[in-house]
Amino acid sequence: MFPTPSQVLRQREGTLADTPFPLLLHSLMVEERTCTLELKVRQREKRIVFEDGAPVGCQSNLLHETLGKFLVEKGRLSEADYQKSLAESVSSGLQMGALLIQKSLISPFDLYKQLQANLAHKLLDCFRWTDAKYRLIADAETPDASVRMNTAQLILTGIANVMPFDAVATHFTFTDERRFGQMPGVEAGLKLSSKDARLFQALRQRPTFNELMERTGFDTETVLRRLYALCLLEVSGFVEDVDARAAKLASAPPATPAPAPIVVETPAPVQSAPQAQGTPFSDEDEKARNELVSAFLAHRSKDPFTLLEVTEDVQPVPLRKAFFAWADKHSPLRFQTPELREKAEALLAAYAKAFGALSDAEQNLLWRKRRAAQREKERGNNRPSTAEQFRIRTDLLDATTQFDEARRRLDARNFAGAFEYFEYACDIDPKPLYKAYRAFARYLMKPEAHGRLALQELQDVLREDPGMELGWSFLGEVGMGEGQWPLAEDAYRKAFKLNPKNRRYVELIQEIVKRR
Repeated sequence: MFPTPSQVLRQREGTLADTPFPLLLHSLMVEERTCTLELKVRQREKRIVFEDGAPVGCQSNLLHETLGKFLVEKGRLSEADYQKSLAESVSSGLQMGALLIQKSLISPFDLYKQLQANLAHKLLDCFRWTDAKYRLIADAETPDASVRMNTAQLILTGIANVMPFDAVATHFTFTDERRFGQMPGVEAGLKLSSKDARLFQALRQRPTFNELMERTGFDTETVLRRLYALCLLEVSGFVEDVDARAAKLASAPPATPAPAPIVVETPAPVQSAPQAQGTPFSDEDEKARNELVSAFLAHRSKDPFTLLEVTEDVQPVPLRKAFFAWADKHSPLRFQTPELREKAEALLAAYAKAFGALSDAEQNLLWRKRRAAQREKERGNNRPSTAEQFRIRTDLLDATTQFDEARRRLDARNFAGAFEYFEYACDIDPKPLYKAYRAFARYLMKPEAHGRLALQELQDVLREDPGMELGWSFLGEVGMGEGQWPLAEDAYRKAFKLNPKNRRYVELIQEIVKRR
């Protein structure tokens, strides 16, 4: 059905039109690769860092995807605090996240949640980049923060909600008589929504695609998207592949325990919390929780000396005491929830690795040489100047700037120029408002040729955001221009319902009624 992961990764560069983004993600996950995936399309660029097959970082040249702008858009940071923190970050060299914690503008625990959401936002956006060029780079830079994504869940969400449907239909083809089933013995690590679970359960009956639509009640697009994701993740497949895998599992000798089942999101029954034994759990202690998450976020960027907070001439006994102190402070035994315990376990492993490195004479010497080289580099003023850092930041692509320029051109009746800049804005950040303006500018640029396409684009946008008054107004104007009076009247009525103060809509509705 799909090329094997080794076949996909054999080619170091190509286009997402030939090798779709979800196929690359799945291949890197299966092969457990540590590398960097570079994506470029026109002016947009992203570099995604993978560790053992999981995305752990993403650098982007889109302004709205920077942490500060992301926090402003989510209402977690004011624009004034963002601008002030940005200036301080550039002048001091501190990362934005660390500076926000230092200024008490966000707690470490909240910052970790926002970093996760920001990374997911950046990665899901890549599912739109169907015409991008990609390149696999063997080196993987250590990300500034310790955030890790569930690749399988990312693939399911991206295909189901973000990837253009024509790309899904292009890369997932089969004949009408083919039947699908659940693949046995596969551990995907997925949490299924009720809609996903309904489709997954229907696969037990080994239906054809049309039967799957009938049994679930879903439309073609909904079924095809989810079926593509489940087949790519090898959770489902053609029945002959399912039978072949079942026969292979039956003939294999018993080995490891059965894989964990796929989890369906259902409300969990209320249970009483287990009583803590011995040392009380620190989950509800905000200070302990924030200290843990803060240490977890920063541990990747620290060398063994900094991580254990010891001097370069540390002796064995103080080194051992420092290790035990840090291991005890963030011990996994102190935390009850899986999310916090997982971070504590990662820290414990990092402390143990640092202790092992400094206990070994050769590695200890190597780390001291690295520190000396870093000091020499800093002494040589190799760090970029403030002016250079500002220059890099102003190179970020800002959708708002493109949109404002497009509005100016639209007001000047330069419709072709306006469309070009609305297109840029949609490329960078495909907000419904930007897409509505783009469709309207397309129509104004050439009404006799683009009327039908503009109507379709506006209707798609309004399905995405039915509360956009301006979108309904644009739809009404294009509908009138195309002579589709019922559509135009309905659009203006919906715009008036959203903004009853605008009496212009009433006049337009009356005019349409007279014409009809």
